[in-house]
Amino acid sequence: MASEIRDYVARAKADPTTENIQALWQAMFLLKGWYFLPAENRQGPNRPTVMLVDDEPWLVAFTNVRRLKDFARTTGRAEASGEVFLMVLDPRDSMEQILDVREQVRGVVFNPDSPATFRAPVEALEQYAEHFGVLTRE
Repeated sequence: MASEIRDYVARAKADPTTENIQALWQAMFLLKGWYFLPAENRQGPNRPTVMLVDDEPWLVAFTNVRRLKDFARTTGRAEASGEVFLMVLDPRDSMEQILDVREQVRGVVFNPDSPATFRAPVEALEQYAEHFGVLTRE
């Protein structure tokens, strides 16, 4: 059984069956946190970075701190000291934030510029969150 998100991503990309895709999302929602690169390099309340993919805005999120730091360094977002600011939200809080901005973004790109890159539109994220009990209809 795969134990790291990259393994789930690789399996879902190589063989995109319902079982493999659901296993990926189950693993995603079991993570303790989703890591977001703040739009501004500063401490305190902030909003997550958005990037354009195919001319559409997507939130940028990471499945671990190492991937976020690697991305921040390669894109010039790390401080000269090497310090990297980040926002960490558990999957439930992440989903609430994503749904709050659903009119402004297409979805979320996870782990950009890495072998574990994948993306999901807001509608798909919402469906999987409901399926795995992260969100419930009010």
